[in-house]
This record gives sequence, structure tokens and C-alpha cells, in this order.
Amino acid sequence: MKCLWPGLRATLALLVPVFISACHPNTRTQGIRDADSTMTPLHASAGVGGGMVHIDLASSEIVLPEYLPVRRYQDVFTENDINRKVWVEYGWDYRRGVVVETVYDETGHEFRKTDKPGYTLNFADRELELAIALAREESSLHELLSASDLNFYAGFVLRNENDAGCKAGSRCVHVIVSRGDGQQHVAHAIVDLMTRRVVHAALDPDRKPDPVADKNRG
Repeated sequence: MKCLWPGLRATLALLVPVFISACHPNTRTQGIRDADSTMTPLHASAGVGGGMVHIDLASSEIVLPEYLPVRRYQDVFTENDINRKVWVEYGWDYRRGVVVETVYDETGHEFRKTDKPGYTLNFADRELELAIALAREESSLHELLSASDLNFYAGFVLRNENDAGCKAGSRCVHVIVSRGDGQQHVAHAIVDLMTRRVVHAALDPDRKPDPVADKNRG
């Protein structure tokens, strides 16, 4: 029997374990979060002032996932007189337009998921970035919001069953723009993140932007 060349023998020694492992089924425990198997706290956005929200992005650059976690914290549930440490997570389901509450055990195994259609939920940084981008790109606001000395604020859910654009299932958020020290009103728009559109370019149509102060006036 002829011997294998040393180089070929070494190559087979490396490849055989790989082929064997590929034949075994994936034994990863189902129910563990793929993207975040180590559970960590998560907080809603601190807003533009928090330093993590960019106001100069285009809406085309911002893609939101079908499900977006917004808040996650540790808690203790008592069941059958037994205390159980858990993680509780709230997120927004962009497929169905509803808040979802998910409870995990300490290791990240999901054991309860519940829709919360009556809940309102604060926003993640990426959502506020999208809201600001959509407001800046709105045709009736674009020129006004292109000035360099503006302050942008986004936050607070708007849910109003009498408003066709912000009924249940919507993800409406306020976008407020001011000038200077924040006292000069520029714009107050409402953006629906579910439909990626400006629902109201001016929440109060009768309120006009404050005049720009004349810097040359003494």
C-alpha cells in the first residue's frame, strides 16, 4: 500500500473533523435570543441631547428591523411561592403595529410573549433619527429645516383615535424644531414611523415660525 504524501495527509487531518461536525445536526437550544444571548439592560433613547441621535442622516440610510427592542430590565416574578429572576423586554413590532412584552429567564430563554395593544412605548435612538430625517425631507418643511442654526427634538408618542394618521397601530412621534437658545419656534411636525411619512407638517397650522432675530440690530 502506498503512503499518502505528507502534505495531503496533513490536509486530511484538518478537514476530516470539519466534515464530521458538519454532519451533526445543530444542537443550539431553541428559544435563546440569537442576537443577544447575554441579556443586558436596555433603555429608551435619551433624545438628541443624549448625544447618540444623529440629525444629519437621510431617511434612506435608516432601516428599522421588523421587531425593535426599546426597553429591557431585570425583575423578580413570584410563581407558586417561588421567586424567579427574569428579564422583561418591551419592543415595537413593525409588522403588526403593536407593543410586545417578552419575558426571559436569567439565561435568555424566552418563556412568555404577550401583545400589549393598549400600551404606548418610548423610542429607540434609530427611530428618532428616522423621524427627524423624514421631517427634514418633507417638501413643505425642507427649506425651513435646512438652516444651520436649528435645534431638533424628537420624542413622545401621539396616539389619537380621532386622528386618521395616528390611530392604534401607528407609531407617531413629535418632532419639534427651534432656533437659537430654544425659545424661537420653527416647526412642530408629527411623523408616523410605521408608514415613514409626515402626518402633520404643522401640528398647529395657525402657529407660524417666529421671525429670525436681526443680529445687526443693537
